[in-house]
Order: sequence, then C-alpha cells, then structure tokens
Amino acid sequence: MSDARQPASRATARSTEQDAAQRAASLIHQGWRQLARLAPAAPACWLASPGQPLRPLSRAELMARVDAWHQWLDNLPAAHAGRRPGARWVMFQPTALGACVQLLALWERGMLVVLPGDDRPETLARLAENCDGKLPETSAAGWPPEQPGTLSSIGSTGAASSVAAPNTPFEITPDGGRLALELCTSGSTGEPLRIAKRFDQLEAELAVHRTLWPLATDASGTDSASEPSTGTVSLSQVSHQHIYGLLVSLLRPLSEGVPFLSEACHYPEQLAAAIAQLSGLGHRCQLVSSPAQLARLPQTSDESRVAGQAQYQAQVLRVFSSGAPLPAEAARHAENCLQAPVIEIYGSTETGGIAHRRQHETSDWTPLPEVELRFSPAFAVRSPFLEQPDQWWQQADNAAPVAAETSSQGEQQAAPRFQLLGRSDRLVKLAGKRVSLSAVERCLSAQEEVLEVRCLPMPTRDHRLGAVVVMEESALPQDHASRRDLIARLRRALMPGFERIALPRYWRFVTRLPLNAQGKFTADSVARLFADLDDHRLPRWLGETSSGPQQLTLEAEVPDSLCYLEGHFAAQPLVPGVVMLKWARDLGRRLRLAGVGVQESRFQRLERIKFSNLLLPGMRFTLAATLVADSHGLRVDFRLESRAGLHASGRLRYGAETDDTPLSSPLSSPLSSPQTTPTPEAS
Repeated sequence: MSDARQPASRATARSTEQDAAQRAASLIHQGWRQLARLAPAAPACWLASPGQPLRPLSRAELMARVDAWHQWLDNLPAAHAGRRPGARWVMFQPTALGACVQLLALWERGMLVVLPGDDRPETLARLAENCDGKLPETSAAGWPPEQPGTLSSIGSTGAASSVAAPNTPFEITPDGGRLALELCTSGSTGEPLRIAKRFDQLEAELAVHRTLWPLATDASGTDSASEPSTGTVSLSQVSHQHIYGLLVSLLRPLSEGVPFLSEACHYPEQLAAAIAQLSGLGHRCQLVSSPAQLARLPQTSDESRVAGQAQYQAQVLRVFSSGAPLPAEAARHAENCLQAPVIEIYGSTETGGIAHRRQHETSDWTPLPEVELRFSPAFAVRSPFLEQPDQWWQQADNAAPVAAETSSQGEQQAAPRFQLLGRSDRLVKLAGKRVSLSAVERCLSAQEEVLEVRCLPMPTRDHRLGAVVVMEESALPQDHASRRDLIARLRRALMPGFERIALPRYWRFVTRLPLNAQGKFTADSVARLFADLDDHRLPRWLGETSSGPQQLTLEAEVPDSLCYLEGHFAAQPLVPGVVMLKWARDLGRRLRLAGVGVQESRFQRLERIKFSNLLLPGMRFTLAATLVADSHGLRVDFRLESRAGLHASGRLRYGAETDDTPLSSPLSSPLSSPQTTPTPEAS
C-alpha cells in the first residue's frame, strides 16, 4: 500500500514545492524570507573583497543582516519619523549587498525607498527635504554601523553569531498596489524627476524576465528557486540605483533564489577574475551590463582570439545590456569575447522595459510580452509596467514598424518588430533655423569609417554645433593635417543636404562614446570633451580607460590653442616638458591604491624622467599613470606616447607620512593660472 501511494506523494510534494517556489519569487509576499526558510544554507550572495577569493554568504546570513537593520531602526529615538510604517528613506549604497539588506528591511516595515541616481551633496540635500532620513552606508559585509547599546553580538570583524530579530513583528498586509520605491531620473528636459513604482509593477516585469530568460532551473526544467543554487550567479557592471540595474541585477536573482555578487565588476579585469573563480567552483554567470561597459571589453588579436574565447566558453549564460542601443560592432565583439548571447533591453525609468533584441539575429526590436505599441500619430507604449497600465505613454523616440515576415506555412510572426529612428525631441534652433540633430547624425554615420555620431548644440558657443564621432582606432586622425582633412571631408558630405549653420563647427574623434554606468551620454561627458575651448591650459580630453582604481590611461590631443605653446618656439611650437609632467601629476592625483591616494604635500622628487620625442600641436597621445606602493612610500609611474613613439616617462615620488618635511613641488609655480582668451577658430 505504501508503495502504491508513493508516486502520488511525490507528485503532491512536487506540487507543494512549485507553489512554494512561486510564492518565494514574490516581492509582495516577502519571498526572500520563504526562500531562507526553505533552504537557509543555500548561497544568497558571493562576497567580493580586494585581494581575497570570493566566499558565499548564505540566505540565513543575509536575513541576519536584514534583522540587524531592523534593530538599527528600532534603536532610533522614539519620536523619529523614520520608525513608522510609510516612512520615506533616502538610500544610496555603493554595493549591491548593502542595497539589498537595507531595501528588504524597509520593505518589511512597510516603508518607501527613495533611490537617488548619484550621491552628490546637492542631490541628497534636495531629496532630504521631503524624506524622513537617509540611511548610512553599510559595512562591506552588509552590517549597519554600531549604535550605543546596539548589535553587541557583532564583533569588529563584522561576523555575528546571532542577531536579535526586530522588536516589533512587522505583519504588513500583502498589497501589490503599495508603493515600493521612488527612482530619480533627469527626464528628457533635464529637470530632476521622481518616478514612483508599485510592487505590482515590479512583479509584472520580473515575471516577463523569468518567462523569456530562465535563470534558475533544475534538471527537469522546472523553476527551482526553493532549492540551493543550481549553479547560476548574477554578476553586474551597472548601478542598482537605477531601474534596470535594480530589477535585473538585484531583485531578479533575489526573488529567484540565485546568488549575486556583492559588488559590481566595474573593470574588465574584475569581471574576468570573478568569472574564472566562479567557473572553477562549477558556476555559470549571468552578466548585467551596459554599452559603456561592454565597449571596454579588451580587444584581442587574431592570434589570441581563440584563447580568449576558450576563457569564457560555457562560463557565461547570457549578457544583458541597456541604457542605449549597443553599436553593432560592440555587440558582435561582446558575443565573441564572452561567448554568450548579448540581449539588449529598450525602455526607460518611466515605462520599464519595452522591447528586446539580439543583434546576432536581427537589428529590429521585439516588444516584451504584454507590451502594446502604437506608431501613429506618435510612438507610444501601453503595458502593465506603467503607473497607469491602461493608458498610452508617448515616447520621446521615433520608431517605425517592420513588415511581419511570413513563415513557410504562410503564418505571420505574432510579435511585430520595429526600428528605432532617433529621438523625436532632437530639434534645435540655430540662428532661427530648425535643425534635426538626428538627421545630421544619420548623414555622418553613413560616411566611410564612421561608426557612431552624437551631435549637440554647444552650451558656450551660441548657434554652433559640436560633433562627437566614433571611429575605428586605425582611422583616427593623429596630427593636425589629418584631422583637418577628415573634418573637411565630413563637412562636404553634409553640404548637399544641410544649410551651413547645421554643419558642426567643433569636432571630437573618439574610439567610443564616454558613457556613464547607465549607458548615458551625459552633460558631464560633453563638458569634458569640450573643456579645452574655455580653459586653454587643458589637453583636449577624448576619453580614458582603466584596469582598476590604481591605473588610468588618458586619451587626448594637443589643441592649437594650448596656452603653453606660446614662446615654445617661434619656428615650431611644442609642448614643454614641464607641462607633460603637470598632466601626469594631475592624472596621478585621481588614482587610489587600497583606498589611499597621493598627497601633494608629500611630494618629494622626480625620478627617471626622460623626454624622448617632441609633442607637437594637433598630435593625438595617450598618458598612462599607475600608482605603486614600495618601501619608500607611494609613486606614480607614467608614460606619454603617440603613434610617433614615446614622448615622456618617469616617476613622481611621494613620501610616507613619517617622512621629513617634503620638498616643494617643481610642478606648480610655472603653471599656476595664466590668463586665456577664447580662440575664434574651429576646434
């Protein structure tokens, strides 16, 4: 009899597990607690510490940290407004683990989380005006700062044998219509906007991701979030302070019982090391990235490409990218480098996800399930991810539907595809003339060797356009003559279709757009690209790359208007050696080694300085600086090079805190603050 009942019992158990897994995947029902009860020893997170191997943090340990934040909130003064359900807390955490434990504690108490896009003091001050407080930064392991009489069980190492549960049982009635968080976005006008998201909006989008891109499955193909990790780990290169990173890199693995890395892999070397360690432990990775990060993946020569592909073979499950359309060449390179499909998600903070594509298959976009699109009279979207899901939301982009393909059986595709045609609000007035920036960009992008273009009105040059042109490295101009010839060729291509006022006056040629972590081409990037127009002490900044906080490589040009060329010399202007040293010093001051940087007051001397070639106006160059610690203190090693060869190299020596009073720097007095006037010539 018992044998006859066994299959039914197994089926009932399987059904019960599946029901539990579905509830465990719910944010509304606080599924993270259920997951911890079902499998407390399963890894919830992998802790990343500098110079240390990754180590797992169990679901039970994650909940201990959440409870510690409950206790931190309980120890606030009784009259503090941040203790009550419905309180609004500003939260900016540099690590995914820190954001996770604070977010869960606030949600369990029925509180609202406000996520600023950055931690600038003016941003936080503006948000604090109508919030109840700002949460402090967690420790690297996710613990709160200790308060008097609080968390006595937590030692200096951050370990806790036991942490008391919150004093008050927070039985928040499940309600999908309750507000979960507010996200801050600049909006299309540049004015700060705060976008509220309910739990049901977040749940709806997470459900679509689970359907399209399964993350945790067992051998039978069923969802197994209630079981210990099935071998997938979520890695991120983007910020969880924005909707894309929050949903895909944090909330999704959290709700499905898949562990995530405690910190973002900002540098390619960090990413490669994490993938290698996790692969060695039998795990595959899902990577949440952006166009800016994928563009930084190392280029490989033909000889090493096979070895590079083997490094990632079967180690990466899939790659997500969002924030901006990924250039076709970057998508191809990312797939070849990571040996995994690269899936782009198109959407916004206001709308959530709208569509997806994999350029290896098609350049067209496919709407996400349950997302409706309308292309006339304007491009608009309607979806359950919107605040008002039954209303149409007009997009700032132009789009056109793609004719549905017909299968061999004569059936048309179920999901209509579309193409993005640029933003509809990118019309500017120059000297009274309306100019479409998108049209100028399309014309320039059609030219030989041009990969991508961004045109923009210059903030300090009325009625003039600037152009940032992305090209293959081999096609970039390297000197004054080749740069002038390239500009003339591009302007000639525009002349038949545009008035002269629409022709860009200021040009910057780069190997990639300087995008932020969210894949946005920001005002800060624009300011850096064109800063030399107003400050003639600066080289022309064209981008930078880094392999870690201790190393930085600047790519730049010598502008003709550089004030230090004056008097050096009449027959052939050149950049003085002391100016190259100043640029190296300025770059070195931005470096950090184990969180410590150089102090100008500790400067001692120059070492091994060599000036090998003349650096002339118009030359394109790279300046690489590395911060090194040795027995004498800190030093900055630098090399300034161009296609012509090495121009300068050497060391800037900075002493330790115990050294005697340092020598004054020879780099400051001759370069203090010369007066400059703008040049009328095109740059």
